[in-house]
Amino acid sequence: MRGFFERLQWKMAAWMQGRNGVDGLSNFLMGVGLILLILSVVPGFDLLSWVVLAVLAVALFRSFSKNIAARSKENAAFEQAVQKPKRWLALKRKAWANRKTTRYFTCKGCGTVLSVPRGKGTLRVVCPKCKTETTKKS
Repeated sequence: MRGFFERLQWKMAAWMQGRNGVDGLSNFLMGVGLILLILSVVPGFDLLSWVVLAVLAVALFRSFSKNIAARSKENAAFEQAVQKPKRWLALKRKAWANRKTTRYFTCKGCGTVLSVPRGKGTLRVVCPKCKTETTKKS
């Protein structure tokens, strides 16, 4: 039985040669499809199952597509669109993890997020980007 699965793995790898494979947009579409699939079980959301089918079909189409240039362009546009929310979410996670030791605030000049250690009194902070000086209480 073990030999069967090893051969299957090699055949699948050979079949996937020259295909796009899974990327960020495909993963996102699969996640959205699974969430919608769970929601389609709720009574009253019967038509949602067709949307689930379409979303999962697009995700599979993207994964098995041989037009790698077009799929890369689509994925790059997706990654650029989600770059700002990902950065914001990472900053919020970092601020939550360091909430006891660090205080975060935004620069009035350029909007950059700055941090100062907590419990040090009133500090003069210089923004590294725009060189604006502010006095903040930590």
